[in-house]
Amino acid sequence: MKIGNDFVSGKPLELEVVFQEMPHSEAELRSHIAAMVDSGLLVAQTGADGGSVRLMPTQRFVELLKQYQSKFESHFILRKDLRSQQLLAMAPDARLQHLVETLYDHFYDIGWLYLHNFGGICFLMSSLVKRVTTAYGFNARIESCHVEIIRGEHSFNLGSPGYAAPGQIEGHAVCVVDDSVLIDFGLGNVRRGFRRDFYWALACSYEPHDTVMAEMQLPQGETVTWMNDWQTPDGPAELAKYEALVEELFALYVDKFG
Repeated sequence: MKIGNDFVSGKPLELEVVFQEMPHSEAELRSHIAAMVDSGLLVAQTGADGGSVRLMPTQRFVELLKQYQSKFESHFILRKDLRSQQLLAMAPDARLQHLVETLYDHFYDIGWLYLHNFGGICFLMSSLVKRVTTAYGFNARIESCHVEIIRGEHSFNLGSPGYAAPGQIEGHAVCVVDDSVLIDFGLGNVRRGFRRDFYWALACSYEPHDTVMAEMQLPQGETVTWMNDWQTPDGPAELAKYEALVEELFALYVDKFG
């Protein structure tokens, strides 16, 4: 992998440099390189000084590298690029930022964030965030709230009284961790009703003042404000409804991620 990476990057493959940059003994590396030469993957060219050796990948090596890349990309997403499109997290410190990104990656991989699963069920999603986060040793609680998203003269209300769609309860729920970061993984209805390419999840510093719990400026121009001046009376019953399911799903999480 190192030889392939350096070759594609245009870095000279000096044998001595390979020895220095790999965490293996010179004897082990010489043995592996000799095997690659014997199998037609590498050519070892001696320098004009008679001492230095440069490694040159053969066409067979290049073809195998292309096959590996194709296979890899067919099985794995480009994690960082995908996450940056779906998650905007501005946690107040690196530890909490890592937590949010880890939770998001795992929730995405297990399928919970899709709209056909739990991406639009904020009370269930906030319960899952709390359950997993506390298992990692953080302090977490669910906060009932409503959300206002403003862009220019346009606004969108999530969970505000009077805005519930048929079959939905009023209100929204988020998870607050260590009294420092607000995590909102239940934004599916924003994608349904406001902007289809809206973030799947947001996280920012929890800085309550007056009726505002947290506020976030998005690169696309929106201002997102979480407010707790009104809380749905249906919140406790909604959370209780999902308690058993949360434990079932948490067991699946532990089975998959440990």
